[in-house]
Amino acid sequence: MEKQRIEYIDLAKGLCISLVVLYHIHCFETTTETALQFFRMPLYYFLSGIFFKEYGGLAIFSIKKVNKLIIPFLFFFLVAYAAGIVCHFLHFYERGIIEEPFHWNMIFDIFTKLGRGEDIGYNVPIWFLLSLFEANLLFYLLRTRIKNDKILLAVSFAIGILSVIAGLNKLPYCIDRTLIALPFFAVGYSLKTILLNLGEIKKEKLFALAIVCFAVIYFLATLSKPVRDGFLVRYIAGFTGICMILSVSKALKKLPVFSYIGRYSIIVLGFHMFLMGPSRYLFSFASPVIQYILSFITITLAMRFIIIPISLKILPYFTAQKDLIPLPSRLRNRDQS
Repeated sequence: MEKQRIEYIDLAKGLCISLVVLYHIHCFETTTETALQFFRMPLYYFLSGIFFKEYGGLAIFSIKKVNKLIIPFLFFFLVAYAAGIVCHFLHFYERGIIEEPFHWNMIFDIFTKLGRGEDIGYNVPIWFLLSLFEANLLFYLLRTRIKNDKILLAVSFAIGILSVIAGLNKLPYCIDRTLIALPFFAVGYSLKTILLNLGEIKKEKLFALAIVCFAVIYFLATLSKPVRDGFLVRYIAGFTGICMILSVSKALKKLPVFSYIGRYSIIVLGFHMFLMGPSRYLFSFASPVIQYILSFITITLAMRFIIIPISLKILPYFTAQKDLIPLPSRLRNRDQS
């Protein structure tokens, strides 16, 4: 059961990070793309909630989350800046290989742009690592003060719903995204026992459920934007999409390439943007759809056979595979992990 459980969740993460990569290659303004936007990132908060642990106290918890999220965030940010310098001297922007020009003051984006609630340059997707750190910390503080799981879930939903109603947007350091995503994290935590001990279910039923879920989110995607942005549609569509991906993943259990990149999805998240410009440039001779497909295949295979293996071998402390900051000796005995 343990092996199967890990495989189906790794596949869910792999499918989700693949959707993220596809979105960054090119965003087609279609109803299907709108439907995918409902659950692409909420699924990651949900899965993180499943594996939430309090450990031995706030100090241990914070050190572990800094190792798993903040250090990779800073690492990928600095790598992006270094890559920007290289692209600058190779004139990649002028040659149409990348879409954003390099500026030397981008090194301060972490204080300026993020502080204003704006996306940083070159490696935008890593905002999620910062937001996930905030979600973990916020949920930890709530969990240590609210022992009743039902009340904890209700408070988490109240925070998310009120944040949507208040129209929170562009708050410093992605705090608005964190607050709105908190219900997904909380539901993942609440369902962890069920999802990690889920028995066999017939594939036909799982695929049928996935089809129904897609029909629901597709319909919701046809609604007007003001309606879609409301908390009711936002959360219904988000959880329905999560159910769809989990159903497909449970039915398939494992797809070698996708399961592998799902296991190391943080590496894919941090590095995939570096391959976007070159892959689009390489396949610029093709039609938009063919370019889209070829770029995705190239990036996926590069991640599977080159970038992830190299990262595991030489960058484990910076890609959340090993802890860069060790626990102080006085805290080790309290660590429940």
